[in-house]
Amino acid sequence: MGKKKDERELLETFDLYGADPEILREWDLAVEKVRQVRGVLKIKTPAGYRMLKKVTASDARVRFVHEAIEHLAAGGFAHVPRFIRTKYGDPYVVQGDEIYYLTDWLPGKEADLKKTKNIFLAAETLARLHNAGNGCEGGGFGHEAREDFTAQWGRFRAKLGSYDESLEDRRDEQNEMDRVYAQHRGELIQMIDHAAGQLAEAPYGEVLAWAREHKTICHGSFSRQNLIVDRERMAVIDFDHCHYGHPIHDLGGLLARYMPRYEWDAEIGFSILDVYRGVREVSNEEMTVLAAYLAFPARTLETVEWYFEGKKEWEPAKFASRFRKSLASDHGRETFVQEMIDRYRLNMAAPSFAPQVEDVDAYGDLGEMESSSVERRDDGWQEDADAPAIKRRETVSVEVEEEEPEVTLASSLDAVTEEDDELQIPVPRHPNRYKVKRSTAEPRRKKSDGGPWTPGGR
Repeated sequence: MGKKKDERELLETFDLYGADPEILREWDLAVEKVRQVRGVLKIKTPAGYRMLKKVTASDARVRFVHEAIEHLAAGGFAHVPRFIRTKYGDPYVVQGDEIYYLTDWLPGKEADLKKTKNIFLAAETLARLHNAGNGCEGGGFGHEAREDFTAQWGRFRAKLGSYDESLEDRRDEQNEMDRVYAQHRGELIQMIDHAAGQLAEAPYGEVLAWAREHKTICHGSFSRQNLIVDRERMAVIDFDHCHYGHPIHDLGGLLARYMPRYEWDAEIGFSILDVYRGVREVSNEEMTVLAAYLAFPARTLETVEWYFEGKKEWEPAKFASRFRKSLASDHGRETFVQEMIDRYRLNMAAPSFAPQVEDVDAYGDLGEMESSSVERRDDGWQEDADAPAIKRRETVSVEVEEEEPEVTLASSLDAVTEEDDELQIPVPRHPNRYKVKRSTAEPRRKKSDGGPWTPGGR
């Protein structure tokens, strides 16, 4: 390929990504090839592959992500996407309303968590991340107010009233999803109220107080897209949603996401917990909160929300199928929670409200349905297939009165959804690089005029 063609393709790729290639001069980065992979640019350089990402988050938020990653690396959790500093020593570059950061790119595959060896490795990796994440000061940046489970669950409970009004408005022309939702709405409310009641009875306040005191880092999106396996090593990427919180949030999210694929098999679920607890101790109080967390029908409510608020452009029959499979999964989930209560002798009431849904296929494909819109990771240079255009439909307007919670923890629903449109895929190959932390008062630079970026470093 000629120099002019290389340069033209590079410029076209940056233009489609909405970035100025001059930003590469901040790192004196010589580029041989570049392509967009989801929400990032994968760049081939003479020194290896790099990842460039553009974000619109606040300065404080990006600085918190950077310092959280540095804290994890300093704590011995090496396989994280550490920011490559610019030639001026800055961890990232501000350009207008956008921030750019650069990391190395690790070859590997997204973790196939339908394989038990990978789900167990994920549990071990998560525990090591939480151990290393203790005591992160974060330089005073990015300590966001996060929702606690109770506040989040209360909002979902309130939303059902708006959905009922929508059903009443079209009472004479209801579709399959309307009918199946109306049929099982009562059981869904019982599941919500039971989980909220058990959480209120659990030592939730003490658990959150511990998290605030120890300033523990949670990943916030610990899903297969962000777990990269290279031989027997698992790296964790995309810390854009990391936050202070309790590790139970991440652990509960891992179980809620992937146990449906194993039909909530108790042997597998307890093995996941045993692997995690073999690395990080989990108290009886934390296990009680985890059981209450798992008692909440988040996946089923997610389907209901997608339908009534127009977040998915599926036919009503597809919504109805997913809703029924979610309810079937809820029955398995409640059985698993019952067995957790018995196994760990937890002081709480077992849930038993999910209906016995007949004539549904195995619900292990819920994860496949859930992540069908997410492009798989591709380390090659093949072009991705264009996604079909989506026509939006009329949605339900939902108004829920909100109150600021006194305690902080990330959204419970965010912990189980895999609908992120972007995937950051960087992990450094040289974990000992770029260890120096900047002062929070240190100024950041804008674009510079020097340094190469041209194809092949010419």
